[in-house]
Amino acid sequence: MRFCPYALRALLVLKAKGVDHEVVNVNLRNRPEWYNEVLPAGTVPVLYQDDKVISGSMPIAEYLEEAYPQPHLLPTDPYLKALDRSFLDVALPAIDPVVSVLKGKGSREENWATFLGKIALFEKELLKRQTNFFFGQQPGFVDYVMWPTFILARGITAVCEELKMPAAEIFPRLSNWSQHMREEPCVRALVDDKHTALFVQSCVAGSRDFNAGLH
Repeated sequence: MRFCPYALRALLVLKAKGVDHEVVNVNLRNRPEWYNEVLPAGTVPVLYQDDKVISGSMPIAEYLEEAYPQPHLLPTDPYLKALDRSFLDVALPAIDPVVSVLKGKGSREENWATFLGKIALFEKELLKRQTNFFFGQQPGFVDYVMWPTFILARGITAVCEELKMPAAEIFPRLSNWSQHMREEPCVRALVDDKHTALFVQSCVAGSRDFNAGLH
């Protein structure tokens, strides 16, 4: 499903590891029969490989990291790897208020304030690590699975002028990370900011158009 942040997590990891794959976008409101047979729960994303079926963005990303170890996206040191996973436990929920804005659940302003409160954690973590990316001087697992949240957040700020990301002076490390992530080849290959903004615009209008930019 285009613009799905959970699917984008898996796609970014696939792209970063150079794994050959085919993308099949599915309209969850009108699921094809074959998809219901593969995954009756009807969620995305799903990785279908030979006789293996794995659902959920994080299980898929974890599987890819283990099945295709090069290039590795998590630290090889067990302690550092545990720190990354611990950070993800508290960082991943940052996506929830962003999705709520897109779905029109609750107050847009209150959801955005919740999101801004959550990303303060990112600034603190990047300041502690003193690196451009969470993985170091190049993006890794944490960077790729968190970036889709910010793809949608940027789309929201492009459409909803009253909602803004913190200025670089307030969150300098986060601003630096965001700039570096936007320049990453994997991101540039998968993300079109104009299409994302059109999708957000359709969400705000009450009709999620997953074909935004293709008409």
